[in-house]
Amino acid sequence: MNFKTSLLALVMLAVLGLSACKEDAIVTTLDPEQLVAGRLGGTWAKPTNIVTPEGVPSEVFGAMRLVLTTDELGKPSEFLGQDCPIIFSGEAGTWAATGSQDDAKVMLTGITPVDEFTAKVNSSSLIISFRMGWENTDTGVTGEGDFSVTLSRQ
Repeated sequence: MNFKTSLLALVMLAVLGLSACKEDAIVTTLDPEQLVAGRLGGTWAKPTNIVTPEGVPSEVFGAMRLVLTTDELGKPSEFLGQDCPIIFSGEAGTWAATGSQDDAKVMLTGITPVDEFTAKVNSSSLIISFRMGWENTDTGVTGEGDFSVTLSRQ
């Protein structure tokens, strides 16, 4: 009799355990902004493949380091552009993203002089591109042109 009672109790526990697993299943659907933020989020540095307008030295990118954080919901939160004061102020700002995981537009708030850029990202690199006005303070020559740089995930 003990064996039958033990077996019945074991079967009931198994059924209860399996039904509890079904109720606890977490199903989360991420919106497009969360998907893009998940790909862009993190620290990016070590500028390579630098493209600048004619007459603008590649040194304008300095030792660029970008930090893009997300909040607890996976949405864009804080942006910080370090060691590249000609491109991004050293102040912390916020960011928002539209587009796809592989080709996004990033809008910055509280950051100057560049306040938006396009981003192409994969698992190990981020290519940012933007248009910006520039001035050579030595010669007084001014212009506007397209800039691009590839950064590595850190």
